[in-house]
This record gives sequence, C-alpha cells and structure tokens, in this order.
Amino acid sequence: MNNEQEHKLDERIRFVAKHYEEGRLDADKAWQQFAGKHQIYRSVSFRRYWMAAASVVLLLIGFGTYFMTERNAHEWVAVTTAPGQLKDVYLPDSTLISMAGNSSIRYDVKAYGKERRVVEMKGKAFFQVTRNESRPFSVYTERTEVTVLGTSFQISEQPGATDVDVMTGKVSFAATGNETDKVILTAGMSASYSMEKKGITILEEADLNNLSWKTRQLRFNDTPAGESDR
Repeated sequence: MNNEQEHKLDERIRFVAKHYEEGRLDADKAWQQFAGKHQIYRSVSFRRYWMAAASVVLLLIGFGTYFMTERNAHEWVAVTTAPGQLKDVYLPDSTLISMAGNSSIRYDVKAYGKERRVVEMKGKAFFQVTRNESRPFSVYTERTEVTVLGTSFQISEQPGATDVDVMTGKVSFAATGNETDKVILTAGMSASYSMEKKGITILEEADLNNLSWKTRQLRFNDTPAGESDR
C-alpha cells in the first residue's frame, strides 16, 4: 500500500469514528442495499431449505391422512324393534323395510348407494326394494346373503335356519362366503338355509301366512271352517 492509499484509508477511519453512534447502523438493511446495488444474493442454506420443504410435505401428508380417514369413516344408522313392535324404515333410496318385533337392521349411510346398497339385519323383515340396476341391493344376515336389483321379499332368521320368501321380482340367495351354494328365486318361491345341513333347500310349499305378522290377516287353503277357528 503506497502513501496516498494509506492517507485515504486513514481519512475514512477518522470519518467513521467521528460520526459513529451505537445502534444507529442497521447491518441487515445496509447489506440489502449494498447487495441490491451490486446484484449480490444470499444463498439459502441447504439444510434450512430441506427443513422447510420437509415441514410442508409433512403438513400435506397430515391433511391428506385426515381427509382420507374422515372420508372413509363409517357412519352407521341402526334401528331395532322390541318384541311385538312393528316398524317401517325408509332407506335413502326410498326402499322400505318393514321390521317385525325383536329385529334389527343397520347400514352405513356414507357408503349406501355409492357402489352398492348394503343392509345388515337380524330377526325378521320384509323388503320392498327400489329398483336400481347399477346399484345392487344386498342384505347380510349372520349366515346368508340376499342380493336383488329391485323386488319385494321377506327374510326370517331362526336359531338353526334362515328363510327367504319372494313376493315379486328375482332374488339371489347364497350362504355367506360360499358362492357355489347359491339359488335364484323368483316370485312365489321360498328357500331355507339350514345350519345343520350347511346348505340351501328350495321349499316346495310356500307358507300362506308368512306375512301375517305384517298384514294382520290369516289365509287358509282348503281348510274346513271349523278348523280355521281353532
């Protein structure tokens, strides 16, 4: 460094010392002004960048998980009847379920009708199903499954058997978990699944009074009047 340069540096130091006040200089602001004039940019540290990115990803995953969990959560609607009580229940698609006493049904209101229409039941009930060929209607009991598109039928669970009586349309009646043990029933047909036989039998003679609990009427065929009063 020559004498002239030393002199200029000495003048600058004396100038700064004369005018310096503690706390007056904003280093960050001064750097920004200087960097802006000379087109100098601070580089964000690699570690800070990835920490910020990871935080955003974790936040998105959290929101996504919460959304999917809420979307797939079940929302069960359950209806029960006391012994001797009769109750009519309308499903979201206007399907009517007439429940006998000491029975229960339930369905997932969030899933119902999206791909299928599924109801679980115990006891005895009569179904009048609104027709929808793109959304099959299924009833699950403890041992069997009944699937239809739109018809009317009755399901009756007993300790050792499950009976199905079809009034209108067509019904597929199968043992749970056994698609090979399946029968197709049409109007006027009845079938029974036996726990003892582990199979389905089509009944030759239909019970004329299988809906008497619902209609409050008894029907007789070739029965003498005296016997009908007994």
